Amino acid sequence: MSLKTWWKKVWREEYELIITVPSEVTVHADGARTEKTKQQFYQAKKIVKATPKYFLFYDLDGKKNEIKLQKPADFHVVKVW
Repeated sequence: MSLKTWWKKVWREEYELIITVPSEVTVHADGARTEKTKQQFYQAKKIVKATPKYFLFYDLDGKKNEIKLQKPADFHVVKVW
């Protein structure tokens, strides 16, 4: 491990935000609905708010990102360092 990597791990926090959103909805003849989902990955240095419908975070470049969803989505927050 280099000195630079070690220094970032000590002073900087990094998170991975994984949001599962519907990608394709199929309505069958009997009225049943089938939803296929996909995962979206984001790297963040600060997560301000994370709810099933609303996400506010700052990416590794310091830019503010805001994601609003109409239906609740599954999400996971993983602390990388």
